[in-house]
Amino acid sequence: MTGSLDRDDLFYPPPVLNQPNTLPVPIVWSAHTPADQALFLEELDLWVEWLTDRYRLDHRTVPHCWHEHPEILEELSALHLAWQGAYATSAAPDEALRWHEHFAAASSRLNDWVARTGCRPDAHRPRSVRVVATAR
Repeated sequence: MTGSLDRDDLFYPPPVLNQPNTLPVPIVWSAHTPADQALFLEELDLWVEWLTDRYRLDHRTVPHCWHEHPEILEELSALHLAWQGAYATSAAPDEALRWHEHFAAASSRLNDWVARTGCRPDAHRPRSVRVVATAR
């Protein structure tokens, strides 16, 4: 190994995230105001950008409009929560490996969710509104 690491190397990308210090608290999106949701979404968006870049995920796994699909938002939010717990300074040594197992399962579910949206890289398809019939 040479004296210094080449920080342009893809194996050692520049730091963009902070290592979690404590175990995270789950986010119940519907329990927060729109303003609070926007703040949580900013943090999640930063992590999702890192995730898609680090693991080379494309639009079939995480579309650009992921935040407009509640099912994808919830899946990515849960995956982020697990990642924070796995990489917290207080995490057990095998938690990172366990996170990757969760990530593999979540990736499969994300692919299914994305396929159902019908979204493409150049076109977002809004979620259809379900009409609930009321009894008369």
